[in-house]
Amino acid sequence: MNQNILIVEDDTDILELLRFSLDKEGYKVFFAVDGNEAWSILNDEHIDLCVFDIGLPGISGVELCRRIRREDRMKQIPIIFASARTQEADLLIGFQAGADDYVRKPFSPKELLARINVLLKRANSDGVYRLGTLEMYFDRHLVKIDQQRTNLTHREFGVLIALIQAHGRTISRSQLLEKVWGMDALSSPRSVDIVITRIREKIKPYQNCIRTISGIGYQWDPEEDVSSSIISPHETIPQPR
Repeated sequence: MNQNILIVEDDTDILELLRFSLDKEGYKVFFAVDGNEAWSILNDEHIDLCVFDIGLPGISGVELCRRIRREDRMKQIPIIFASARTQEADLLIGFQAGADDYVRKPFSPKELLARINVLLKRANSDGVYRLGTLEMYFDRHLVKIDQQRTNLTHREFGVLIALIQAHGRTISRSQLLEKVWGMDALSSPRSVDIVITRIREKIKPYQNCIRTISGIGYQWDPEEDVSSSIISPHETIPQPR
């Protein structure tokens, strides 16, 4: 799974309980005890989901949520408020600030995990793939590394999507030709190798994620390079025109 979750909580007992539960599920967990520390982590790390209280020391939870929603790099991060404040007005304030969900304290780790899984699944269904600082927007034909646009041609983009959506399976050169080139009679397996070389050059920090499987084809393996990945369930490979 290797997705990064930020928990902001000043109760050490709750922190330890959540640390154990989330670690067990395969999440990488970052912890902060106040809003200022949380904001620092958000600026330094790639975070996939946040859980925090409304009334945090330092920057309040409501203000932290508003800041996240104003930042292009962060605004899509799912946010869960976990609070003992249960009045309708408190819920309304949380949702108006941009929260995606609200869980009342005390809560069970299982309940929070269920809510986290739902939100991450929803976030992953928007046609976006993230791996460390690499972001790939399928529908927008857009790739970014460290927030900088990486210009891929239509075929380079199609090959990269095909590799990512294979979920670790090896794809042969002939399969890539069929998916991306279609029935182009001028193409050959060597065409695939050339495109792969170009992709590696353009996504250099992540070039080792594209593994050559001798005599067969290629495989996308995030474990070869970096640690945080999200796979979009979209299975449609764009065809060149």
